Amino acid sequence: MLWPDFYRAFLYCETMNRKLRALLFDLDGTLVDTGRLHYAATIKALSELGIAIDRAAYDRHIHGSSNAAIARYLFPDDRADIRATYIELKETAFRASLGQAAPLPGLLELLDWARDQPLAVGLVTNAPVENKDLLLASIGLTGRFHPVVLGDTLAQAKPHPLPYLTALDQLGVGAGEAVGFDDSVHGITAVRDAGMYGIGVTTGQPAIELKAAGAGLCIADFRDPQLMTELTARL
Repeated sequence: MLWPDFYRAFLYCETMNRKLRALLFDLDGTLVDTGRLHYAATIKALSELGIAIDRAAYDRHIHGSSNAAIARYLFPDDRADIRATYIELKETAFRASLGQAAPLPGLLELLDWARDQPLAVGLVTNAPVENKDLLLASIGLTGRFHPVVLGDTLAQAKPHPLPYLTALDQLGVGAGEAVGFDDSVHGITAVRDAGMYGIGVTTGQPAIELKAAGAGLCIADFRDPQLMTELTARL
């Protein structure tokens, strides 16, 4: 546990009645359903290194984590060059598998609604910058998010709350004035520990696990009517 339960409760109670000012989004699995591609790329890269991993371990230790943390988990005793080789193999395989990506259903409409309110929309991701640029370009959303916070450029990536706290700080927005969207337990944990209300996107992990990590609402995509009910109530 990163922060005591009573402190998270204090943050939420202090800010829950403030007007909504920002939406903060994860990238992979949240804006674009890339979960199966990341899993396949991980399996391919590990197979080239003579290693196997089961899906349960992948979901527990890899899904939603940063490349640096994943490499440390997979190769705790090996040299830095082995970790770097794995990351390069995996990301090369992932980018080669993208093809023509599509935004998650309802995303474009949600972003248009946020612009009309107006609400700030930021991006908070553990993805490397090359993946971020490629994915945003492929779905026509380059330049749509501000700020863009990359976890691997900070002292701590998700599941630490620092990436989301950094986005809040750059926007000058309080935790109770923002909603965070993420698809992984690691990501929702970061949202929760930043003191924000979290919405889990169930492209990669089931709602029961995301809710256990702190999601207040879970959706399959951005067309879920519960989403607009929740957001408009916060206006």
